[in-house]
Amino acid sequence: MTFALIITAAGSSQRMGGTLKKEYLPLDPHGDGSVSVLSQVLYSFLSAGTFQPVVITIPPGGAEEAATVLARDHRLHEFDIFPRGIHFTEGGASRQASVLRGMEAVSVHGSPDAVLIHDGARPWITPRLIRLVCDDCIAHGASVPGMTPVDTQKEIDGTGTIVRHLQRDRLVSVQTPQAFLFLPLLDAHRKAATDGEAYTDDTAIWSRYAGSVHVCSGEHSNKKITWPGDIG
Repeated sequence: MTFALIITAAGSSQRMGGTLKKEYLPLDPHGDGSVSVLSQVLYSFLSAGTFQPVVITIPPGGAEEAATVLARDHRLHEFDIFPRGIHFTEGGASRQASVLRGMEAVSVHGSPDAVLIHDGARPWITPRLIRLVCDDCIAHGASVPGMTPVDTQKEIDGTGTIVRHLQRDRLVSVQTPQAFLFLPLLDAHRKAATDGEAYTDDTAIWSRYAGSVHVCSGEHSNKKITWPGDIG
């Protein structure tokens, strides 16, 4: 199967409290600054295998800045696909809208069998997990890595009162990359764009319009950068 890759990096990073997007921050604050959060994400995927096309969603007017950030990481120049095989597309007002724009951008360059969608703020993704999700998608048509929560989970109402005691061994905290057959996901996203609902990730869209999603084992290290303390 052929896989495309969409990396979502169109958000504003407001919770980081700075002026620079979190995806563009140096991953090693004590290094030379050449390896950024985003460049490490891309390096991990290029190390894992061949993904064509590679589409990165960015803020409006941000293609030049994103390209500059990636070009600083000399490791990326070892791959034939870089830089001309990396395509930037402006994201939308939400993650859902950004992914749809990324999917439409992928379709311009062909129709891969499947697509991987990954948060640009998860730089510690490993090639091993990438390959595992790809294999799981081949087997099931849709795959997401997940981890069983460490803490006991409860459901509460609007007043803060517990209304349901959840079974931890039946729960997972999902990560990215999430992998899906391409054409069914594109069709599902187009339908979701007009149904008036808001979806926080692509598994919810797939579940509503395409089918079931299989969960494979995620990795504790595959964390998403959200707050300033998450780096360094």
